[in-house]
Formats: sequence, structure tokens, C-alpha cells
Amino acid sequence: MDTVRTGGAYFERRALALWPRLDRGALRRCNQDPERIAALVARRTAMPQDAIKSVLTMPSVSEDETRTWFG
Repeated sequence: MDTVRTGGAYFERRALALWPRLDRGALRRCNQDPERIAALVARRTAMPQDAIKSVLTMPSVSEDETRTWFG
């Protein structure tokens, strides 16, 4: 995993962006571990834990890449 992605609470910020009502204290106790964050989110949604982890760890897409992919 690259340093840009892991630095600065990346997984916490991404989880809060996707599931804004998550308990921030519980999320902080996950220590940036995608497995633990996925388990926390899975208790609050019907989404499977593997899918949650995939969403959390998928690479970010820049605006330029979006234009290239979708015209």
C-alpha cells in the first residue's frame, strides 16, 4: 500500500464519507485496519463485510481519469 493512501487516517475518512453516522470513537479504535472497519460497518448495514473492505481499499480515481474512462 502506498504512503499517500495510508497517511492521515485515509480509511477513517473514507469510511466516514461513505457511512457518515459511524461512531467516530469506535472507528478510531479500529486503528486504520480495513478488516476491523469493515466489521464495524457490517454491523450497521446489510452489505457483506468483503464488499465493505473492497470499497474501503479500492484506489482513488482522479477527475482526469474519470474523464478518460467515461468521456
